[in-house]
Amino acid sequence: MVLIPALVGLLFGHLLDILLDRSYSESLVTGPIYRCPACRGEIHGVYLMPYVGYVWSRGLCRDCGEALPLRALVLPTGGAAAFVLAYYALEGFGAALLGGFFSTLFLALAVTDLERRLIPNRIVYPAIVLAAVFAWGWPDRGAAGVVVGGAVAVAIGVFLALFGLALFRTEAFFGGDVKLLALMGLTAGFPAVLVGFFAGVFAAGIVSTFLLLTRRVRMRDYIPYGPFLALGAIVATLWGPAIIDAYRE
Repeated sequence: MVLIPALVGLLFGHLLDILLDRSYSESLVTGPIYRCPACRGEIHGVYLMPYVGYVWSRGLCRDCGEALPLRALVLPTGGAAAFVLAYYALEGFGAALLGGFFSTLFLALAVTDLERRLIPNRIVYPAIVLAAVFAWGWPDRGAAGVVVGGAVAVAIGVFLALFGLALFRTEAFFGGDVKLLALMGLTAGFPAVLVGFFAGVFAAGIVSTFLLLTRRVRMRDYIPYGPFLALGAIVATLWGPAIIDAYRE
């Protein structure tokens, strides 16, 4: 049975990979599908299959020779892993489907932040609407908990954004991160959203400290926070309520 969620996640991650360039505002929403963001040549049939096109072309575009995004491997693999983890972590087919779907979306948002330093509105806004619409589908958190989780997440995000502007005069944590937090709150619910937030902060602290100590970045260098929030969101969505229950015991 685990092969079914793995296949669904593989295909969904591959679909996100192919369509990801259209999530940016400078790209048209409609039009021919393309594989290469450099030349935007019409996609060849071999690229419609996960991994096959990338491996067959040795990671290069057939038309212009530019390197294809590494996300062609990351998103299908991550999608398959996300759906399998959701299958084991959540009870019920509906909850597992929701968990895998949103976890894969969080992974895609982490990729966009690493690629472009953006959390695209074309992904996050529809995802927020879907998370609100399907709030009833989580048997372990409830619609009320989901709504409260979203509100708490937005409050945390706005506070951190204003705090950063007032104290450091920087927008390192701002609009996109707040929207990502809101999506986390609507999938994890309250109080599990706190698990995701602190998991993201903890991961960011470890990685940032390592990069500073190894002098790969300096104090004022930009470090995208979205991937850490996305990691925390996946943890909270799949295991947040269970972690909270274990803590209360």
